[in-house]
Amino acid sequence: MYIVYGGAFNPPTTSHIEIVELLLNKYKNAKVVILPVGNDYNKKELIDFKFRFEMLNLCFKNNKRVIISRLEDEIDYQGTLNSLNHLSLKYKNIYLATGADNVINFTKWIKYEELLSKYPLIIIKRNGIDVKVEMEKYQYLNVKYDIINYNTNVKSTLIRKDLEKYKNWLNEDIYQYILKNKLYGADNNV
Repeated sequence: MYIVYGGAFNPPTTSHIEIVELLLNKYKNAKVVILPVGNDYNKKELIDFKFRFEMLNLCFKNNKRVIISRLEDEIDYQGTLNSLNHLSLKYKNIYLATGADNVINFTKWIKYEELLSKYPLIIIKRNGIDVKVEMEKYQYLNVKYDIINYNTNVKSTLIRKDLEKYKNWLNEDIYQYILKNKLYGADNNV
């Protein structure tokens, strides 16, 4: 089993690390494929893929059950379904891990009906969203899904706005990497 966990990881936070650990602990025979979005993903304040990829490698350098994928840096972004289809050529039995906030917005995803009927989901429940109620909208697709509870206040957006205030939401290697590379407004004199 391969669990694909995608996102901007801009920057990768302690919450991202905890979610991966949660997935690995619950699914003992699984590996997690972390799929950072490429540079052509239209997202505000997205730093270069190279930096996000290197930070993710720092986060998971000692974990043989975690794979950091370069896929979305190597292909044009055409939606999550396209990326999962590419990954399924290399990895079998793929599940998509996604936050409960995405469940509300699936209809905005490219070819969401095909994605939901083709790939089982692991939904990370947070923010008080009733996942079962939301998933009823897609009942006609016979979506297979599991729910994991996880609550956090950690937000990459806040880190980007005020690195020093929220540096405790980063592991030390990532914080030092950000300072060294002067990312997110960091200055070496901090």
